[in-house]
Amino acid sequence: MFKFKIFEIPEGKSERTLQLTAEDLDLGEVSLQSGTIDIEFNRSLHFILAKLKFNIIVELVCDRSLDNFDYEVHQNYEILFKEEKIEESADENGSIRNIDFASKQIDIEQDVLDTILVSLPAKKLHPRFLDENGNPTEFLNEQFGEADDEEEGDNIDPRWEALKDLKK
Repeated sequence: MFKFKIFEIPEGKSERTLQLTAEDLDLGEVSLQSGTIDIEFNRSLHFILAKLKFNIIVELVCDRSLDNFDYEVHQNYEILFKEEKIEESADENGSIRNIDFASKQIDIEQDVLDTILVSLPAKKLHPRFLDENGNPTEFLNEQFGEADDEEEGDNIDPRWEALKDLKK
């Protein structure tokens, strides 16, 4: 699904849309619900530029409550496939890859996986634990009942008192 034969990509600009289902990608502990990847190819004699636009929904497990919730991933990513041998590199916005002439195809699967996983939040919080600005809300620190300090002084274990006396 993520491999494209070079000769099938026309010269100039062309577009393709991939409809994703849960079986298409293995994201580990994250489960893919659905989504689309819009791909704009720009092919010339020396390179192929693939611009990816992600609109994906994944199901995450909240770190605080262990409830499942849907999280939307909207991300843009560019992959430049070059003809000459170069050192491959990647960052959060794009990558540079060599064209594999042996198989006569380009493969974007690893870049798709990496882009989705990097777009996920480090702390996965259910939307009910977020305020209107998207910041985490704090737990309420409530104290139930009142502790009497005077009673604690009267109920000290005599063995503890003996240990305190040894310290002196």
